[in-house]
Amino acid sequence: MAEHKISANDMVLFISRDGAVTFTPVICLTEFTVDRSTNVIDAATFCGPDKAPGVQGNGVTFGGQVMEDPSTGNISTDELIDLWSTKETIDWKIGKLVPAIGDETDYGTGFISELNKSGTVNDIVKFTGAIAVYGVMDHTTATS
Repeated sequence: MAEHKISANDMVLFISRDGAVTFTPVICLTEFTVDRSTNVIDAATFCGPDKAPGVQGNGVTFGGQVMEDPSTGNISTDELIDLWSTKETIDWKIGKLVPAIGDETDYGTGFISELNKSGTVNDIVKFTGAIAVYGVMDHTTATS
């Protein structure tokens, strides 16, 4: 599979396998969702219902082309599948390849919980998947 060429304005899924020391661009995104949700519980009292926040849930879904390039050490298609099959804990982030002031980045720790591969007769291969997030995701905005 050839390397997918990207520009600095493209959104990318980065993965780190070494404790967030080195993030590698893995998928040039065509779609993604960062889900932050909290279920609502009814903490009923003698005076009536009382809504309260319950368990927080969060996750990431993604879709796009793998940026495989053996010469740069990018995570290959096979390695991406291995990350899913071994349930390895990863650090991840979604953001611009070269962030400009005001660009946002979401990041956290989790594991690849879903991974699907589809292709066309023209050899355009796309991966879609999901990351189950441990704890709470973080979010930053570039200031320089």
